[in-house]
Amino acid sequence: MVLTLMPIIIISCFCILVYFLFQMNRQLAKWKKILASSETQLKKEIEQKKILIEQLEEVKDNQNREVLYDPLTKLPARRVFEDRLTQILHQSKRNHLTFAVMSLDIDGFKVINDALGQDAGDQLLKEISTRLQGMIRTVDTVSRLSGDEFAFILSQLSKPETAAYVAQRLLNAVSEPFNIEDQEVFLTASIGISVFPNDSDDLKELMKNSDIAMHQAKARGRNMYQFYRSEMRMLSQRELLLTSSLQNSEIYNDLVVYFQPIMDIQNKKLISMEALLFWQHPDFGLIKLQDFLKLAEDNGKILEIGEWFLKESLQQFSNWQAEGLNINSIATFVSPRQLENPRFAYKISQLIDDMNLEPGHLSIEISETTLPTKIELIERMFNMLKHIGVQIGLKDFGMGQLSLQHLKRLPIDYVKIASSLIQDITINKDNESIVKMITALGNSSQITVVAEAVETDKQKELLKELGCRIMQGDLFCPPLQMQEFSLEMIASINDKMKTEH
Repeated sequence: MVLTLMPIIIISCFCILVYFLFQMNRQLAKWKKILASSETQLKKEIEQKKILIEQLEEVKDNQNREVLYDPLTKLPARRVFEDRLTQILHQSKRNHLTFAVMSLDIDGFKVINDALGQDAGDQLLKEISTRLQGMIRTVDTVSRLSGDEFAFILSQLSKPETAAYVAQRLLNAVSEPFNIEDQEVFLTASIGISVFPNDSDDLKELMKNSDIAMHQAKARGRNMYQFYRSEMRMLSQRELLLTSSLQNSEIYNDLVVYFQPIMDIQNKKLISMEALLFWQHPDFGLIKLQDFLKLAEDNGKILEIGEWFLKESLQQFSNWQAEGLNINSIATFVSPRQLENPRFAYKISQLIDDMNLEPGHLSIEISETTLPTKIELIERMFNMLKHIGVQIGLKDFGMGQLSLQHLKRLPIDYVKIASSLIQDITINKDNESIVKMITALGNSSQITVVAEAVETDKQKELLKELGCRIMQGDLFCPPLQMQEFSLEMIASINDKMKTEH
């Protein structure tokens, strides 16, 4: 029986073995497939990891480049500039060499940037950077520190005066017109210069001194360079104190308005008054508006102060009218920041209505040197004021960038010749020629020309010969506070005019 079953048992075992081997083979094939899939997945993960590593390295490189180089202009950034300045400083100390650090800031760039738009402003910065690079040697360095602020290292100078030559080249390069989006843009710059070892042998001090000198160049009228002088640090500290005082709500107790008559030489009478704002500072005495205007603009206080000044001026004019003083109008200076305020025209209209005045009684004056360079922006601002009916005057005329073609497009009633042109007019033939040209331009364009800061009879007589009939200045009457003007004083000024030949 057992022997009979043996073949069956053997065959069964063999079948089981075959089945087991078959199953193992299937499982092995499955494992091979899984292993192959895992190997493929591993290769993909390795490849992805490699790509991620490359991308990470690229990001690190880009970050390093952005730290080392300005991404917009590709100029060295502050870190590179300071490293190079450190090297130059050590070399110059060892070898007894002279070098200069210069700070350059584009005048009024924020206004231009706002007018043109961010993209056009960036393009303008790129073109400025290209020009600046082309004005220096390969051994020198130019860096964009921030915004429209650039810094230079002029190494191995034979004498400090060489820095002045380079600075003037930079100013000339910036003042050449730029073509941005098919329109000409005119710029100026202000430069401060600090020289090693004369001004300091410390890196931070040299940079700070050049920055102080640059701000002094702006304060003196812009479009110029200025060497650092030790007394400038005192001026810088003064600016800090004034800036702090501007934030004090009690400042209006220290603001005072003076008035100066504007005379018609031909008809020999007083025709208008210019309001002049002063700050009676407890520490620094009487400060003219022009000497704290930039500080007030930078911290945004100019809008509030300007509105106060305008209201005080109109109120006094209204009082004079009620007293019977025969004055045609009142002129007040405004900042470009005020004109940019969309509610500025509305506030003027409201003030005029509240005081029952005619719009033509008010003249708004703005300095030509502070106007935005985009003519469309100026035209829009001025047209809003003309729509109200006020008069518009340009101060400091002859010192800015406004062309004859632009002047004809603007609704301007009068221009005031820059006082610097009047000051030396009797001894400077160039000034005389410029004034003559401005007067002729005004007469041909139906624009009144006013000569301010007239101080001598010689100036007055020459201006009359050149065709200028409207004047103001200490020769006729110095600026006085409102209580010093009366019917008798106005009559006295007019009588004095009539007795003159």
